[in-house]
Amino acid sequence: MAKGPFLTFEDCKMAFSLFTCMCGVGTLSMPGNFARAGMVLGFFAVAFMGLANIYASVSMSRVLLLAPNSVKTFGDLGEWAMGKTGRWLCVISQMGSCLLIPCVFLVLGGGLLDGLFPGAFSTTTWIILMTITVLPLSLVPTLKEGAGAAFAACMGTIIADILGVGIILHGMRGHPSVPSPDLNLSQVAGAFGSLAMGFGAGIVLSDLQRQHSDPSRMPRVVVVTMFFIMFMLMALGFAPYSAIGCQVSGNLLYVIYPDASTGLTELGFAPNWGMVVLAYLVMQMHITIAFSVLVNPAFFIAERLVLGMHKKNTDDIENGLGYQETGTPMESEKNEIACLSIMSDRISKASSLPDALTENHLHHNHEAEVAEYQGANAIKYIVLRMAIIAVLVVLSIIFKDHFSEFVDFVGASAITANCVILPITFYLVKTWEKVPVYERVGAVIVLVVCTVLGCYSTYTAGKGLFFPSESDAIFPYCDDEYENTVYYNYTARLPPLAIILNSAACLDSATLQTPFYASRTAALPIEATMTKEPFFTVEDIKVSFNLFCCVCGVGTLGMPGNYARAGPIFATIAMIFMAFANVYSSIAMSKVMLLAPKSVKTFGDLGEWAMGKVGRWLCVVSQMVSCLLIPCVFLVLGGGLLDGLFPGAFDPTVWTILMAAMVLPLCLVPTLEEGSGTALAGCIGTLVADTIGVAVVMHGMCGHPSIPTTDVTISQVAGTFGNLALSYGAGTIIPDLQRQHSDPHRMPRIITVTLVIVSALFFVLSIVGYMSVGCQGAGNLLYTIYPNSVTGVTSLGFAPHWGAVLLAYLFMQLHTTTAFSVLLQPAFYMAECTILGMHKKKVDDVESGLHYVEGASPVDEYAKQTGATTPVTVDDNERHHDREVEAAEYRGANVVKYIVLRICIVVVLVVLSIVFQDHFSDFADFVGASSLTTSCILLPIAFYLVKAWDTIPTLEKVAAIVVFVVCFIFGCYSTYTAGKKLFAPSDSSVQFPYCEDEFKNTVYYNYTAVHMS
Repeated sequence: MAKGPFLTFEDCKMAFSLFTCMCGVGTLSMPGNFARAGMVLGFFAVAFMGLANIYASVSMSRVLLLAPNSVKTFGDLGEWAMGKTGRWLCVISQMGSCLLIPCVFLVLGGGLLDGLFPGAFSTTTWIILMTITVLPLSLVPTLKEGAGAAFAACMGTIIADILGVGIILHGMRGHPSVPSPDLNLSQVAGAFGSLAMGFGAGIVLSDLQRQHSDPSRMPRVVVVTMFFIMFMLMALGFAPYSAIGCQVSGNLLYVIYPDASTGLTELGFAPNWGMVVLAYLVMQMHITIAFSVLVNPAFFIAERLVLGMHKKNTDDIENGLGYQETGTPMESEKNEIACLSIMSDRISKASSLPDALTENHLHHNHEAEVAEYQGANAIKYIVLRMAIIAVLVVLSIIFKDHFSEFVDFVGASAITANCVILPITFYLVKTWEKVPVYERVGAVIVLVVCTVLGCYSTYTAGKGLFFPSESDAIFPYCDDEYENTVYYNYTARLPPLAIILNSAACLDSATLQTPFYASRTAALPIEATMTKEPFFTVEDIKVSFNLFCCVCGVGTLGMPGNYARAGPIFATIAMIFMAFANVYSSIAMSKVMLLAPKSVKTFGDLGEWAMGKVGRWLCVVSQMVSCLLIPCVFLVLGGGLLDGLFPGAFDPTVWTILMAAMVLPLCLVPTLEEGSGTALAGCIGTLVADTIGVAVVMHGMCGHPSIPTTDVTISQVAGTFGNLALSYGAGTIIPDLQRQHSDPHRMPRIITVTLVIVSALFFVLSIVGYMSVGCQGAGNLLYTIYPNSVTGVTSLGFAPHWGAVLLAYLFMQLHTTTAFSVLLQPAFYMAECTILGMHKKKVDDVESGLHYVEGASPVDEYAKQTGATTPVTVDDNERHHDREVEAAEYRGANVVKYIVLRICIVVVLVVLSIVFQDHFSDFADFVGASSLTTSCILLPIAFYLVKAWDTIPTLEKVAAIVVFVVCFIFGCYSTYTAGKKLFAPSDSSVQFPYCEDEFKNTVYYNYTAVHMS
């Protein structure tokens, strides 16, 4: 066979998902394992468990390679190898693992959130809220579809572990010799369950291998990934142990958490609060993603049993199969043809080798599996998965007080059974006569040792779980001398003044974390004139989510402020006009894209095709400015939200940099549509944040008298134009979304439905917010509800519920993280065209004109373009973009290039964000009134009129010209006023600038003062 690459891009995706499954809870408890067993025994324990799990995982992969195509789940594998007994052993152990380990993740995530925001909610409430955050990722149909997000989880785990270890090493600097553990059998054996949890690869291996296009590569993927993890676990265990010895107990992140009253950890040093917050945040990101990865096999089995999905042919589960010698994973690839020649007898006695290759499950049809989640099954699988998650929440709440013992119990029992014992057993049963003697001996030894230790560790963990003994020892693994005494107290060695300053610095930042009070109207209707088609498909919904993410965000937060600026009458007129203008211009752009040849991919291509080089330059300049500067606003907003969540941890500049690091993994997802699963999270984040923000304002201002009216001026009314233009920036990503839609003629309907919903949302948010505060609703909605750190009262005079404020900030942060990558996608695409030479088009394919026939209905246009007698000279192939060809451009040699290019662009944005961080509100208005108005309204309408002037009805021409002229005038005026404030700001101390003199600096209704009196 031809020599293939050592690791392909798909292999890396699988490795990321495998890494996400294995590295998390196990890495956090690794220092504790060394504290239990000591340096020498800890090293050998990690090495043995690492090698045992690598061998077991490779064994499972080999058996899966031999199994018939109908063997999809771990239970199928058990029945094929050992009959009904094997199936029940597999199903019970795997379902136990895949359902109970996520409970641990929920409890751990709830504990992290409780540590970040002490006193905001109880641990039970945080578990429920944690479930809400992981729900969108859990609804991604297949495990592989979430591989882009798995990269973020990998980074989260590595960063959290590095920060945790770094904090300990820095806090314990200058320490003497570390105390050794007081070894005993139960203590050393107790490390087995935790290590089994750390190496739980078998939980997701069958799912990953089923979805790999070339499953024969999985043994190599497993070996490389797990060897890397084994060495990382050794380093994570050794480094903290070298500084604190046996005085490590429990979770690494809990060890570095400071006491709220002293600012010191249990080891006696004061950690940097910003570093602690950062470690908690990135580990929280890992947990959020790993949850969906771990629970995926249970979803698959439940979908088969309950919904009848993923059916197999019962006569394809055989009792035996000849097996060709495969000593190592590398040899397995060499012997693949030999193996397949044996398997061909099973498939068909007359089958040739190519037929066997085709029918063997080495080539799974991933697209067929994804198709099972569409149509009528879409709602069914979503309801089923939500029901499973609800059960997990209940279990998590029940075990929340015993989750450490519960982790050891599950690891020593279910994880050991399905990740070590059963895979090796199946391998030996199916290949006993083919396996060399030395390999048999090694396999039997691993089986016996793991069975004995697993049973013993299950017993001891169960005893501690169901019959806990009361012990007040702080460091239970040490001897009597150090059981309750810190062997080295760095803080105590400091001079008295240094102790005070050091503790005060930590206390100032830590106490800041505590609660402040403990006590369109549619211009072009869309009608189906040919065959009846669904109103909205699953793909349409995905695209709509991405569009929603782009449009709803910063704009929704400024809606109450728009009504405060212009008053309810003028603001409503402005909103209706801008809704109509943006829906019309967006559909106009979609129509022109439908007419354009296949080589027209970007907004710049569209401009050159419609208006020549001038059109291209207008498009490129306006869109690049929009797609690069709007994300700057998101970076600064995200940094501001994080600064509000963790005041005193870092300054806004540092938070902006950290925000960029957090969104970088999503920016590296090759195509926009591939991130549609995470776009759902962004949609939910926006809706929840806006709902909470408005509710906090309404509750805080309950019982208010008549609201103060706005002192209306022309500049104030015109000022709303920039914000509304920023809110309706749909044209920024429409070319990318339409290019990647399998049926682009449906885009006008998607645009109409989405923007009408968005407009209704804007209207409701504006009215509800204005009804409570009137002209005093200036600025960002989230900033309006944020309390003063000293008084605990907002600028409007009420004390909000701190937990509700936290939730609003967290959910908007979720949206900001997602929308950032969505907005940057067009800029990435154009940069890859210009710099890397990707997405090439034929020069002679960008035409100077194209005959246009009747554009009243997008569906009519599509029918005429694809009909046999159509006068429109557009080839049918140009209407159906080959997404696989585009995705292939992001593989091979282009992988490193496009990643480096995108990282460079993000770095430039970070610099710009820092420069404009003190003026981002004015900057947002300036960008909205200038570049967004140009790229999202003026240019699309201009292109539509140029290409379809002779066929557009007169009434529509008049409306298009009116919209164009009005938007041009207001855009210029609003750009001037926003630019004046941006570059020549005037000093003003007025608190409510949109009100009359009486209420410019006075709250019209102070809820706190009224009720206190």
